[in-house]
This record gives sequence, structure tokens and C-alpha cells, in this order.
Amino acid sequence: MAFSGYAQLWADRSVRALFIAAFFARIPAMAAPLVFTLYVVDDLDGSYAQAGVIAAATTLGAAIGSPWRGRLIDRLGLRRAVLPSIIAVGVLYPLATLATYAWLIPISVLMGLFLIPIFSIVRLSLSVMVEERQRRTAFSADSIIAEASFIIGPAAGVLLVTQAGADAALYAIGGCEVVAGLIFLKLNPPTRSAPQETDVVPDRPVVKTPILSVPVVFLFLISGGTMATLVGTDLGIIAELRELDRTSAIGLTYGLWGLSSLVGGLVYGSLNRSIRPTYLLLALGLTTIPVGLGGEVWSLSLWVIPTGFLCAPTMTAAAEWIAKLVPEERRGEAMGWQGTAFTIGGAASSPVIGAAIDEVGAWGGFVVGGLTATAIALVCWGGQLIPAFRPANYASVDDPNTVTR
Repeated sequence: MAFSGYAQLWADRSVRALFIAAFFARIPAMAAPLVFTLYVVDDLDGSYAQAGVIAAATTLGAAIGSPWRGRLIDRLGLRRAVLPSIIAVGVLYPLATLATYAWLIPISVLMGLFLIPIFSIVRLSLSVMVEERQRRTAFSADSIIAEASFIIGPAAGVLLVTQAGADAALYAIGGCEVVAGLIFLKLNPPTRSAPQETDVVPDRPVVKTPILSVPVVFLFLISGGTMATLVGTDLGIIAELRELDRTSAIGLTYGLWGLSSLVGGLVYGSLNRSIRPTYLLLALGLTTIPVGLGGEVWSLSLWVIPTGFLCAPTMTAAAEWIAKLVPEERRGEAMGWQGTAFTIGGAASSPVIGAAIDEVGAWGGFVVGGLTATAIALVCWGGQLIPAFRPANYASVDDPNTVTR
């Protein structure tokens, strides 16, 4: 392990500014799902299945919008692609507080469609701003920052709901997301490398996998499976603490979950070798299944630590491989498709997980989320054993000493 890479990244002023902006931008984004769940269950007297439908509606909109906006970033640049999202967010959050449950569904779809693509922007910019040998550390650092935001976001959301009400919490989240979008417009981080002229002939040919090749599709599936475990753990924690009548402990449990993911991302970014996302997803799924065994606040908080430790590495590894296999001129679109994979994973799993919680209790959310990830990991692992489905530079992704340009 080598942690000096993090210091080198932080010393770069542009990278440091991007990390700081991403940290503050993600706090309201992390708070929103929990606030909407509490809004539907408490204010609208809905069920967890209905809350899952709202989450699915948002993720469905994001699934449609992410590749489109990623392509716009590739073609038009960040500012022209993100400005419509800022305007839409400023309008839709106030509308959500006035809507009935039936109207909240289409509003949620539009929220997802115009969601500010923080993940895609940051990962795309980092893939341009840092050298390829630093990419694993940079993506891990971004995951660590995301987990730090996650520790704060849900706790801040619960505090807002309990102290000021769900309406005020939604207004605050919408306002903060608008400010975050304006900050990214001001920074305008690069999304394409500056053109360079060189007479040096590379020793090895450039080998890149097309954006929708089988190996890249496997990475999208892995991203969707990761989201299934996150949704299962997310809803399961809320439901378990409500069953225990300890909703006030959400901040503690979420904090330990996020902190363990932060540590996992820190460790993964310091490694000298990449770990295949398939293996990480398999471990993530298997550690999620038994979380429901925690029947008290303290035991539930301990059970989420192993699965949390694997969250950031799994997401980082998938993004790292996508950046390696997709040409830069289509990388924004690829990151958008990965965002779509995340949102489809959430959209497909949220209603099922919500129904499982309604039917058998909180432990059903953990089991369904974990089993989904485990099944996807096994399918991808089996597919990757077929030589025709391996990328041409497969070895270079695993071996940092093998460099392709």
C-alpha cells in the first residue's frame, strides 16, 4: 500500500477544488432519498412499497437522462450541458412539496431526468486531470469524499425533517443542489484533454474496447448490482430502526456504514493492483445478506460495517475499468451509461425491496439486495471466463506495470 498518492492529488489546486465542490454538492443529493422516503411514509401516509415507487421513478428518469447528458458534455462542454439541470432542480423541488402522491411520481421522473450528474462530472474530469497511473487513487479519493458526504447527508436530512418538517427539508435540498450546480459552472473543470502534437510513435498499439462491448456491459451490470445492495441496505436500515422505534439512531447507523465505506475506499486507493469488480461485488452481496440479523441498534450498526467497507471499492473499481476501456472522446457518455446502470439497478430493486420489507420485515430488504448483487456477480464472473468476452487489454487493467496508451 502507498498513501502518498493522496497527498500528491491534494497538492494539485484544480483537483483539490474539484474534490471540495463534489463534497458539498453531494450532501443534499445524499439526503434526498431518505427525506423522500420519510416524506412518503410519514407526511403522505404511504407504505415502503410506495416510497420505493418514488425512488424507482427518480432513478428511471436518471436512467434516461444520464447517457444523454454525458453525450452533451462530450459534445458541448460542461456548462451548456448542466445549466438546464440547475433550472429544473430549482423548480421541481418546490413543486414536490405541493404535489399529491400521484403527481409526485411524474415529478420524480423529471427530477431524475434533470438530476445534476455530479458522479459523471467528477469522474470524467478526474480521468482527464490526472495521469492514468493515478486514476485508481483519484477515483478512490472521490469515493472517500462521497462517503464523507454520505455520513453527513442523511443525518442532516433527518435533522431537517424532525426539526423543520419534510417540506422545509425538500426546499433546503433543492436550494443546495442549485448552488452546487452553480459552483460547477464556475469551476468548469476540463472534460477533454488538451490536444497535443508529438512525433513519438508509441511502442504498443492503442487497444480500446467499444462503449457497448460485452466487457463494458459487464461493468454496467456490476454497477447496477452495487446499487441493489445500497438500496437494500438503505431501506433496510430505515425500516429496522422504525421497527425498533429508534429512528433517532439513523444518523449513527448511517454514519458507521458510510465511515466503513470511506475506510474501504482509502485502502483500495492505496493498493498497487486493481481488484476485479466482479470479486468485489460478490463479496459485497454476501456481506449484505446477513445484516438483518442485527436486532438492536448496536448490532445493526456493527453488521453494516463489512458491507460498507466494500461499497466504495466496488464502485471505484467499476469506474476505473470503464475509464480504462473506453476512448476519451466517448468517456462522458460511458460514465452516463454507468450512471444509468446505477439508476436502473435502483429502479428495478427499490419496489421489490420495499415490498419485501412490507411483507416480511426489515430483514427482507437486506436479503433481496444482497442476493441480487450475488447473482449478478456470479453471472458476470461466468461470462468473463469466456475468452471472447475479455477485453484485448484485460491484463493491463490488472497489472499496473503494463501500460497502454
